[in-house]
Amino acid sequence: MKYMNFITRALCLVILLVTLSQYQVRAARKAQEEAENAATIAEVEAYNREVEKKIAEAEGKSASPYADGTYEGSADGFGGPIRVEVTIEGGDLTAVNVLEASSEDPAYFSQAEAVLGEILSTQGVAVETVSGATFSSRGLIDAATDALRKAAAQ
Repeated sequence: MKYMNFITRALCLVILLVTLSQYQVRAARKAQEEAENAATIAEVEAYNREVEKKIAEAEGKSASPYADGTYEGSADGFGGPIRVEVTIEGGDLTAVNVLEASSEDPAYFSQAEAVLGEILSTQGVAVETVSGATFSSRGLIDAATDALRKAAAQ
């Protein structure tokens, strides 16, 4: 009877540890599946872009809705206006450069700049914001969207 309380607590601890380890295994498996799915989606989207480009070339059209050139766009970020420059060559987005973001907090803005790489890799602005730098990320995405609207209007 003297050790019954200890045995009960020890048993509860063992059950808790087993449950947590199973949760970790399942969470790791789910993260791996999500990464594999994201890679597959990116691969399929790249393939689709190539097929669309070849079909358009065969028809003598441009597959891209954007005219080649360099376009500026602006939007509000966390600290104020953000201006970007988007370069389109051969119908593809080849560069997104920040022209002005002087009012942004450097620590947050440097995190938010990760969306620029995502915009280039996805060839569009349907990207996630950076957690912790949401307003600066949103400003960059909106500025790129503004520039792409101008490219589509050409």
